[in-house]
Amino acid sequence: METHETPNPPEKKQFDSVRDAVESAMNDARDKAREAAPKVKSTMAEVVFDIAYGAAFVPFFAGAFASEFVPQQVKDGLAKGAEAGKSAARKARDTARDAIKPKPAANPDDVVDVGGEPAGA
Repeated sequence: METHETPNPPEKKQFDSVRDAVESAMNDARDKAREAAPKVKSTMAEVVFDIAYGAAFVPFFAGAFASEFVPQQVKDGLAKGAEAGKSAARKARDTARDAIKPKPAANPDDVVDVGGEPAGA
C-alpha cells in the first residue's frame, strides 16, 4: 500500500496576503461604486430638479399672485415710488461723488486777472 503525500503548497509571505487584501478591497469597492453610481446620480438629479423647481416657482407665484391681487392704483403708486427712489439715489450719489472728488490745488503760477490794478502799484 502506497501512501501518497500531497505536496505542500509554497508558503505565502505576509506581504502577499496584505497585497491580496488590498487588491480584493479595491475590486470590491470599484464594483460597489459602479453599482451604486446610477442610483445616486438619479437621486441627485431629482433633488436638484426639486430645488430648482421650488426656487423658480415661489417667486413667480408670488409675483403672479400679487399682480392679480393688487389693484392697479397700488401698482402705479409702487412704480412711481420706485422711480422716485432711484432718482433720489442718483442725486445722492452724484452729490457724494462731487463732495469726495479732490479739488484741484491752486497753482501760484496761475494768476487770474480780475480787472483791478495789482497791489502796490
